[in-house]
Amino acid sequence: MFVRFALCAFLLLPIFALAGEYWHVEPGAGSMKILSMPTAPRGAALSGAGIASPRSASETVRNPLAPVSTNSLSLSFSKADFSEYIGAGKVSMLAHSLFGKWHLTAGIESLNFDEMEGYNDDGLTAKNSSFGAGTIAAQLGIAKTFNFLSAGLTVRYANQNIEDYNRSGILFDGGVKYDLLEYFAFGAIFSNFGWIEKETAPLSVQAGITGTCPLFLGFTGALSADLYRRNDFQEGELRSGLEIMYKDVFSLRFGYPISSEENNALSAGFVIKLGFADIEYAYQNRTVLNANHIFGVSLYFK
Repeated sequence: MFVRFALCAFLLLPIFALAGEYWHVEPGAGSMKILSMPTAPRGAALSGAGIASPRSASETVRNPLAPVSTNSLSLSFSKADFSEYIGAGKVSMLAHSLFGKWHLTAGIESLNFDEMEGYNDDGLTAKNSSFGAGTIAAQLGIAKTFNFLSAGLTVRYANQNIEDYNRSGILFDGGVKYDLLEYFAFGAIFSNFGWIEKETAPLSVQAGITGTCPLFLGFTGALSADLYRRNDFQEGELRSGLEIMYKDVFSLRFGYPISSEENNALSAGFVIKLGFADIEYAYQNRTVLNANHIFGVSLYFK
């Protein structure tokens, strides 16, 4: 068991090392950054941590390992409400099903900005020149558990338009996770590896570990620590997340990213489990986006 874990780590950590040292993209140069923003409330509440311990298939939009967390047919919806500073709305939907021992997923997400004012050559507002902008992405995924090892792969088509400016691309997410003993899980993923027409994809890698332990009176605690690096970030980020779960009824979530680019970026959220549905909420405060709220609902058909 330890040998397989060591082999998994050996194969994936060079990817992370490559990301940290040899990517030569100028800071902020990545395009379609929506594809790196949290979509599922759990990911937002944990500040992006917890990739080694997904709790529902709804996380598949950002974590290709998430489908193996459930064996039920499910439909998930989420909506992000940004601050007035952003002036945009974001929604996503994901479906999950089993085909034998394989987990299949299909999802779509979109980000649409409010109407923007156009300007003339003198920098003044031009009449009747407002325009729209947005990004839409559709994805298909497959995942499977092999004893204590799980693997997942997602392919995504993305399109971005700003008035008459239009770009599209094909991108891949992939990863593996290993359940070590009873209380630990290790995982590593890459996201948005691929091609965008005349643009730079927001390629990222993340490796993390989650430790879970029983507490008291039916409560369970889970602590996650993930290393994250994106190709247009100057430095990496240590993402930390804490979950306090009460049986299969509800969970409280807290997260904090540690990096030189973030300050006071505490996030939090919760999930209420009703058996046939999960109702989730997350609050996240980031330097670029300011405060935002993410709401989610997952429906299960057993």
